[in-house]
Amino acid sequence: MNTNMSGGHRSMPKHKVKTYQQLIQENKEAIMGNPKLMNVIYDRIDRKHQKNLQEQNNT
Repeated sequence: MNTNMSGGHRSMPKHKVKTYQQLIQENKEAIMGNPKLMNVIYDRIDRKHQKNLQEQNNT
């Protein structure tokens, strides 16, 4: 039995992180069939847009 716990999972393979837009694009059909999920996504996009506008106004 191997009791060495020093870490076999330390070097995790790096996988590409997808953007929010890519995830929405890939899951578009499932999202469009779910109004609650669509509202969550629209709220998040609105908040991001508002934050971007505030940052532009502060410069």
